[in-house]
Parts: sequence; structure tokens; C-alpha cells
Amino acid sequence: MKKYAIAFGFKGKTYNKINKAWNILEKKNNVKFFSSRAPAPHINIITGNTKNIEKIFIILKNIKIKKFKLNSPGLGVLANNELNLYIRWEQNAKLIKIVNKINKRVSHLFSKIGKYTNSSLWIPMTTIAYKDFGYNNLRSIYNKINFLFKKHSEVINLIYLIDYTNKEIITHKINLK
Repeated sequence: MKKYAIAFGFKGKTYNKINKAWNILEKKNNVKFFSSRAPAPHINIITGNTKNIEKIFIILKNIKIKKFKLNSPGLGVLANNELNLYIRWEQNAKLIKIVNKINKRVSHLFSKIGKYTNSSLWIPMTTIAYKDFGYNNLRSIYNKINFLFKKHSEVINLIYLIDYTNKEIITHKINLK
């Protein structure tokens, strides 16, 4: 049984800004825990354990999901034991409808679903940095990547299946029309 994530992907201006931020944070602050593991900027929908990834891929390929636009007011910080700096995305009716459709069709194929997949806890977010920074260098990080602390919009045009058993690897990609 492997750990997988179903995630939305995108390839526009925000994608490029995130990669630029990852590069800056690694070189200037040695903040690379997340960026060195993530295969691409993404928004997780479902995480969990499954041995049915091929079946999930076929189901997702056959769901008629069109590409759609998401807006972001900027960055947020989850302040748990490990800080998580992320781009937060709007949680609009269209997004919720698509996420619920995906959950309904494939969640039964996961034996253990991540606790943040639950609709009441799920936040549409793209992680920028996680684990290897703290409150003491948050100001420095802000000063170096303040171009991300703005409103963004992006067209969600991909669904990724990401194996995160060890290092995150995109195993399947679905292009949204």
C-alpha cells in the first residue's frame, strides 16, 4: 500500500512565481524541506493510502472536469508545531463542487484518508515552505519573496496523482479541457 495525493495543478504566472520563491528561499535562507520534495506547485484534494491508483486514475480521467480559474488573496501561515507558509486559494462554490465530485467518486478506494481531506478541515492551499523555518526568519523570508504576498489568479488545468510514500513523484497527470 502506498501513500498518494490527488492534487490540482497549474502552469501559469503563479506557478513560475512559486518556483522563483522556492529557488530564492533555498539559496538565501536554506529553506528547502518542502520545495526539494514537491514535484510541482499543487493543491492537494485527497491524501491517503491506496493500492488502487490505476483504478483511481481511470475514474478521474472519465470525470468531466473543465479547467477553471481560482483566485488568491495572498499568503497565509499555519502556526502549528511546524510552520507552513502557503498560498491560500478562494474556496468558491465551483471548487467545492469539483472537490466533492472527486471525493464522492474515489474516496472509497483509499484505506486511510488524511485528516485534512475532510471537507470541514480542507483548505485549498499551495505550500511554499514547511518545517525548516520559524518565526525568527519569517520577516527575512517575507522580504525576499514579497512578490507572493499579493493577489493571484491561476487556471487550474491539471489533476496530478502524486506518490508521496517516500519522495513525492507525479505518477499520473490528467489535462483538464
